[in-house]
Amino acid sequence: MVPEGQNVLPEADWKDATLRQYIRVSLPGSRLRLRISNVFGTAPLAIEAATLARPVALARPDIDPATLRTLTFGGRAGVTIPAGAEYYSDPVTLEHPAGADLAISLHYKDAPARQTGHPGSRTTSFTAKGNRVADAAWPDAAKFVRWYQIADLEVEAPRSVGVVSAIGDSITDGAGTTTDGNDRWTDALAARFAREGHRMGIVNTGIGGGRLLRDGLGPNLVARFDRDVLGRSGVTHAIVLIGVNDLGSQHRNNEDTPAARAKLVEDMQSAFRQVVGRAHAKGVCVTGGTIVPYGTSGYYKPNELNEADRQQLNAWIRTSGVFDSVADFDAAIRDPQQPNRMRTEHDSGDGLHPSPAGYRAMADAVPLAALQGCTSPPPSSYRNPVLTGFHADPSLCRVGSDYYLATSSFEYFPGVPIYHSKDLVHWRQIGHALTRESQLPLAGQKASKGIFAPTLRCQGGLFYMVTTNVDGGGNFYVTTRDPAGEWSEPVWLREKDGWMDPSLFFDDDGTVYYTRHGGGRNGGVYQARIDLKAGKLLEDAKLIWPGTGGIWPEGPHLYKIDGTYYLLISEGGTSYGHMLTVARSKSPWGPFEANPANPILTHRARPELPLQAIGHADLVQAENGSWWIVLLGVRSLERNHHIGRETLLAPVTWDAQGWPVVNGGRPLALQMAAERLPPSAPWPREAVRDEFNGPRLGLQWAHLRGPATGLWSLTERAGTLRLKGSQQTLDDAATPAFVARRQEHLRMRAATQLEFSPTAEPQMAGLVLRQNEDNYYALRVAGAGARRIELVTRVKGVTAVRESQPLGAGAVTLQVEAFPERYDFSIRAADGTTRAIGSAPTQPLSSEKAGGFTGVFVGMYASAASGGPMPPADFAWFDYEPLEN
Repeated sequence: MVPEGQNVLPEADWKDATLRQYIRVSLPGSRLRLRISNVFGTAPLAIEAATLARPVALARPDIDPATLRTLTFGGRAGVTIPAGAEYYSDPVTLEHPAGADLAISLHYKDAPARQTGHPGSRTTSFTAKGNRVADAAWPDAAKFVRWYQIADLEVEAPRSVGVVSAIGDSITDGAGTTTDGNDRWTDALAARFAREGHRMGIVNTGIGGGRLLRDGLGPNLVARFDRDVLGRSGVTHAIVLIGVNDLGSQHRNNEDTPAARAKLVEDMQSAFRQVVGRAHAKGVCVTGGTIVPYGTSGYYKPNELNEADRQQLNAWIRTSGVFDSVADFDAAIRDPQQPNRMRTEHDSGDGLHPSPAGYRAMADAVPLAALQGCTSPPPSSYRNPVLTGFHADPSLCRVGSDYYLATSSFEYFPGVPIYHSKDLVHWRQIGHALTRESQLPLAGQKASKGIFAPTLRCQGGLFYMVTTNVDGGGNFYVTTRDPAGEWSEPVWLREKDGWMDPSLFFDDDGTVYYTRHGGGRNGGVYQARIDLKAGKLLEDAKLIWPGTGGIWPEGPHLYKIDGTYYLLISEGGTSYGHMLTVARSKSPWGPFEANPANPILTHRARPELPLQAIGHADLVQAENGSWWIVLLGVRSLERNHHIGRETLLAPVTWDAQGWPVVNGGRPLALQMAAERLPPSAPWPREAVRDEFNGPRLGLQWAHLRGPATGLWSLTERAGTLRLKGSQQTLDDAATPAFVARRQEHLRMRAATQLEFSPTAEPQMAGLVLRQNEDNYYALRVAGAGARRIELVTRVKGVTAVRESQPLGAGAVTLQVEAFPERYDFSIRAADGTTRAIGSAPTQPLSSEKAGGFTGVFVGMYASAASGGPMPPADFAWFDYEPLEN
């Protein structure tokens, strides 16, 4: 998108008019959303209506009516986008193959004041008077060749699918190709991806006339790189091809002095380093494209000196090591006899832009193996928390270049989520350690009971997870050889005075030590040897260190580093007085010497810091020898937090006396320097929508206190999650019909479509935000005979209907949009009308107000509180959309 002066709408009466534009998508799929841009607008952009469909054919204005989908924005038919902003539509379902053409129709009440558009579309667009977004045929259409307001048409794809953003000038934009031919080099590369079985999509962000260093028809590449490359959803790779206009403009403007030429080359190299560094900081790999020959360009008329500069830059691109890989476009299309010009068959005729055949040769020059295998260098920074939302008490271990992490789960089932990472920053869930009731007895346990503080270790290829079921049997461990698979039945450690937070340490001589919290506010740290094969302690645990005097000395972990035993614990309670302390000894039994600098990390006297209550940590040494620590913390809003204790990451160094130093002795921040992190390896983003069309629920979903057998089904109505309400309600310490997931972002949108017709009071079903039995919010359908929508708040055990409105028949979409300080609730009825239902503050669901150790879960529920038969509640899909980075 560019703001250039001639980028205006075609000659037409744009009052009450519709614009229809065609876009080709490179990935197959069924879920899409549109991003509309007013980035270069000087006034609000009003879109009255919008649709998406499949066109009958390119260069024709007609669409297939069977594929017509109405686009909405937060449930509304239209949207007004502020100047300088971009807005996403709500996702829609439209099945399409790779390489499909899609028609986007936008209705304007008035012409925008200034356009955000793309003059080099090489694709025919159409206009018609009136609101014609839903009309299949446009016999009166006017046509032109430009795009307007379209920033993205995104396809929802699995996490394993990569996204390449190609950025450059008119050669990437497609000058020299055929209108409606889709024969740019990026089109040919998309076809190659499909032909050779590479699961990758490609986004073309080329702008004709673009330059690396100076603005042209649009902003310079350095200025627009973050928006046009790093701002793309799911981007994993970038291909950068730029420079011909920088070199040519210098000659054309008579700036060909030796000093000016040398400075230009140096400045371009510096700019390339800058954009590659910014990409690596976001975990994006970069392929550098060599600058194609333009020796016969009648526009630039380059001389030998200009050609020497091109050759110098290309040699640098090929050999400097700045880029992760190189696409040698120059070698692919140059004339081997006259390397300053293109082969005749590769030249469009102007000596500057390739022909379609030349573009195909360029696509063949892209190193697909390098794209598939690229892991970008370590980022310069990363963002805390690395696991957002309720991910408390983290423990991790390394196996080769893989890292595995476990967190507490309390009353939720399955228990102890297991995460995998290649770089300590990007984590994805791969399973749970406790998936069966025989492993996880939770019946009757109240909120914030159940599973506390797991420790995860691996020895000899066998993984161990040891933890506490607070009111369900005490301490136990399970094992597996595949952390993503099934774990063993529990081995219970029946201690007479056993307390929580157990940990395991494997010493060099084969001895295994079991370390735990000693109990009570001043219980200290206790330890015993353990026979893991026999499943028993070899002696009663005894006190090995009382801590430094802080209350609740907990979360102990023992390590042996360079022949010295280090004992890391947390003290001060898992709230705003939390702190990390450490002691060491030459024996695992002590005596332990406390670090004179204890606490080695705390934010207890720094209420202004964005991260609070930090503690409960575990150490790991990366494959490159660097040390890191994971720990919990909260993002506090006026000393309240509601989405739970989250997992943070910090570097660890060792001082001259051999003591660990966390983050150089500085407080932890949201944005952290990433020196010596492993190479960045981000996972593809999670899909926004779960359509419940698989054989089992996704790993993100949880029940309360058990598997809720008989209360839900994915098979009774295909493609639907069916909840079968019982007399168990959200108020009970029981297992209601409840399926929910962590709220992982302070800004997010969650929505679901519900079909439910209650036949008696008080049958109910809907969307819920749960902290515990006494504190939750629900947007629910109720009412026998005459349905109603209700916004219900339960705070400190008191339930109140905050809003109640009549609701007609048919499916209803329930939605909540989360802000740090409030939740906004709305619905979209079966007739397409949308209604704001109300708002509720986040603070009553905070741990400070509601109590407990968990965080908000958002999901679906059903209940027939008084018992008796109840019709099923069918949820067609569930959206969870982060609205923050």
